[in-house]
Amino acid sequence: MEYAPPIGVDAACPNKADFPFAPPEGTDRLCENLVNTRFDQLSQDNIRIFKDRLLDITGCIFGGAVVPEDQFLETMLNRWGGIPEAPLFARKGRLPMPSAVMLNSITARANDFGNMFFHVLGDRIASHCGETLFPLGLTLADTQKTTGQEFIANQIAAEDLTARVLYTLPMRWPTDMLMVSSAAAALAARYYGLDAKQAKVALTYAAANATDPANSYYDYSQEFKYHNGASAQMGIYACELAKGGWDGWADPFFGHWGLVTRQIKDGAPVPALYEKAFEGLGQVWYTEESFKRGPGGIPTTAAAKCGAGVRAKILADRGSLDPAQIKKVRVFRSSNMRFNYYANPFSRRNHTNALFSYQFAACCALLHGSVKVAYVQTPAIVEDPFLIELAEGSSMEVFDSGSAKSLMKVIVEMKDGAVYEDIQDYGGSMHDYPTREFLLAKFWDQFDTFGKLPHSVGEKIVELADRIETLDDMREYTQLLTL
Repeated sequence: MEYAPPIGVDAACPNKADFPFAPPEGTDRLCENLVNTRFDQLSQDNIRIFKDRLLDITGCIFGGAVVPEDQFLETMLNRWGGIPEAPLFARKGRLPMPSAVMLNSITARANDFGNMFFHVLGDRIASHCGETLFPLGLTLADTQKTTGQEFIANQIAAEDLTARVLYTLPMRWPTDMLMVSSAAAALAARYYGLDAKQAKVALTYAAANATDPANSYYDYSQEFKYHNGASAQMGIYACELAKGGWDGWADPFFGHWGLVTRQIKDGAPVPALYEKAFEGLGQVWYTEESFKRGPGGIPTTAAAKCGAGVRAKILADRGSLDPAQIKKVRVFRSSNMRFNYYANPFSRRNHTNALFSYQFAACCALLHGSVKVAYVQTPAIVEDPFLIELAEGSSMEVFDSGSAKSLMKVIVEMKDGAVYEDIQDYGGSMHDYPTREFLLAKFWDQFDTFGKLPHSVGEKIVELADRIETLDDMREYTQLLTL
């Protein structure tokens, strides 16, 4: 019988590789930086972007709490019960920490509306950590006296470790999903007060038990958000195991069959970008920094902007938009864009299908001017016959743009023969930094859609999020997020 040769550096072997940051030294340094990062080391951009993201994800927690298909989770977890130690955001009551972080993280990801994308050494890397880390950090901060500055430093330190490891991955997407449990363990390690060695133990269990939504996007399964809840839970369990004294691996990422090295296909001991990933460690901290304009996968942004652009042109030309006069909606991706699940036909008339469909995004924005949380819920879709007719009757096509940029285009043909068209930059539409006005409107739309808290609470959330670093106790903020 033949066995596959070992992959990666055997970090436990005395004859380990001899080059800078050779495993396990690189991960050891990442763990030391994780536990030693202080608020006063962070840049003003780190802090500014973090505060915008906090308000953004807080809104997503409220918006996520309205999804009908997810309501049974609270009932299920309450039925199991346990120590009432941690808060349930946008809900009443408290549950054991693993249950609370699971439900809070699923809720934050429920409409796939949160911020994402690391920006490391000039590369934008798809990532989905914030929708787990913010609710996880807020939940942990509520159970102990955590200052606003500690809250910020804890998460940014965890994101920097995650971003640097993710940067080395030979295939970053969708493998980035496997890093969310490690991000959660890194964040929880700060709250648990683990030292660098214990943090590496926690990362061992997070890396070994990483979850991946796998085919959820193609098959429109809610696993895409359960993944966030399971990753948050794993972060808690991993830190409990490390605190309890269990042992870990010499290097959970780059050692023998580590999370990263087992994906290397060319037989190299470490990935090609391994050494570069440590540039600026302890001097520069990387975080997620791209914001979604509508619920659903961020690639739908350009399609929605095209739909809204065509709507604006019709209104300018005709003064009003009568959906009954629309003959056909044609959605295009440029030929230099790969085919993926977003380009599949919209056919299921439900929430999850709507979140990951170019055609739904374009048609929804065409009819309503934008894609909002209220519009993507299953009951709202079922009760909107014009939207169903347009989305299901639309086509997904390919065009040669003649540009190096990836582009999306929407053409709307009217029954009277008129044709309207809009085209958008696919990549730029995802990463343009939003205005303060947009971030506030996004928060308030979700807060008001949730509708179970007075406006004054929303105003206080906005105020505190903008000066979160001044808080002596994060519970001043977290108590506003519960019923």
